Amino acid sequence: MMRRYAPGLCLGASLLLVASALTSCGFSAEPAKKAGWVKEKDKQTGIIVQTMEMTLHPAAEPRPALKYQLLPDEFDMLDGNSAIYYLKALGFLEQIAARNRLREFNEAALEHARREGKSEDEMPPYVWLSMAPQELPLDAVKSYLTFTSFQPPLLREAVRRRWFDLDRNLREVDDPFAYLLPEIQSMRELARWQSLRSKVAIAEGRIDDAVAILGQEYALARHLGLDEFLVSNLVGLACAGVAWDDALYLVQHPDAPNLYWAFASLPSPPVDVRYALAVERQLLCLQFKVLREVDETPRPAGYWQDFLDRLIPQFGYLATEFGIPAAKEEPETARAMLVAYVAAAYPAAKRYLIEDLGLAREQVEAYPTAQVVFLAMVRYYEEARDDYFKWTRLPYWQAERKTQGRSFEDFVGVKPDRVGWSAAPTLMLLPAVLATRTAAARVEQQVALVQTVEAIRMYGASHDGKLPARLDDLPVPAPQDPFTGKPLDYQYHGDYAVLNGHPMPGLRYRLIVRFAQQAK
Repeated sequence: MMRRYAPGLCLGASLLLVASALTSCGFSAEPAKKAGWVKEKDKQTGIIVQTMEMTLHPAAEPRPALKYQLLPDEFDMLDGNSAIYYLKALGFLEQIAARNRLREFNEAALEHARREGKSEDEMPPYVWLSMAPQELPLDAVKSYLTFTSFQPPLLREAVRRRWFDLDRNLREVDDPFAYLLPEIQSMRELARWQSLRSKVAIAEGRIDDAVAILGQEYALARHLGLDEFLVSNLVGLACAGVAWDDALYLVQHPDAPNLYWAFASLPSPPVDVRYALAVERQLLCLQFKVLREVDETPRPAGYWQDFLDRLIPQFGYLATEFGIPAAKEEPETARAMLVAYVAAAYPAAKRYLIEDLGLAREQVEAYPTAQVVFLAMVRYYEEARDDYFKWTRLPYWQAERKTQGRSFEDFVGVKPDRVGWSAAPTLMLLPAVLATRTAAARVEQQVALVQTVEAIRMYGASHDGKLPARLDDLPVPAPQDPFTGKPLDYQYHGDYAVLNGHPMPGLRYRLIVRFAQQAK
């Protein structure tokens, strides 16, 4: 759903302008009936099944075969930074007037919803996002999109840029956990505006425009996968989900070209989370940079006194999570509490180093207390982290068999309670890595579903508008489902077929496809 407000972005404007926006964009009209997806809960499994019925039209492979591309060919990409164009499109660098008008529109929508006793989701512009292209009040939506009419040229430039770089200098920033990402959250708005543009283009039969916009949506998702933070990747995955929804409407249009090879040419995976996962794997020492010094080299007690003084300010945003006051506010209290934690953690840390890691007892007993505790902290983080992260090195369908339903403690050889306080950063900092991988696989499955639909349309073009009895009959390979490593489940019923994605945690996609009746 579109973000309701952009705090601090707008200054307000006249009531006359608000009234004009309300009138031109149809706020007085009842929201149209939702179309597209139907959600039902499977009584046996409890999984939510999202079903869309699709009426297809046969479409042969384009000539030349790669005539349609969603992303520019690698040869045509420019070594530039797409982030600049996205920020401009969001109005971060200019377009204050447009941002003002959008805020006024959204505030008016909220007020109207309150008066009518409805939720915002039932009012424009939010309700438009769930409508099929043919159901949109086109004049109203086009009027709304004039507020951001400066965006399309910028997004056309962004799609051609190879990189996405916000110059974060993350290796040196003082407090990564406190890093604010307003520009990343705002990218969702770009995806939703683009979705409206796509649906308008489909409704008006501007198919080439719709294909171009769809490519820009997937480019935004890809670019967000290049950022350092998993939250950026998750926003990119959400944007890819919006694009997929638009793609399903596009391929049902009678004039839509066959986009099988266009989908096959998307990056695999469409949103690559590997870089952000690599950043997350190093998160302990990105937040607590002084821990990079911790190793088995014996150091005197005086060194560790200085070590604590340098460590305390690096807690930053996480200080309260560890139960200590902020260093800037109560430095003496924070130090006293940390010293107490270290003393209490010593017995378990010593046992872990000797019994679990196999360090010589005399070596460990010769270390100052702080060295034992922080060496155990770093070594446990490295061990537990890699026991967890190693599964991301496998294809999702292989890893999923071994990881589904397991908690973090199920992955680690040494349980956290055996290590005591030295395990606290591990438990706190390791993210829901496998959940992110599931979200990435979901987008891969979405692309596999629509690409299979295009293969079916290609088959129909050479078989008098008939559906294939089996996916093996398709003229091109059926994409693999990332959750199984095999083609999607396909059930042929004569005049219609059911295409199922493999169930993922809590969700399953189902497409019911049939060809439109051909004129005799």
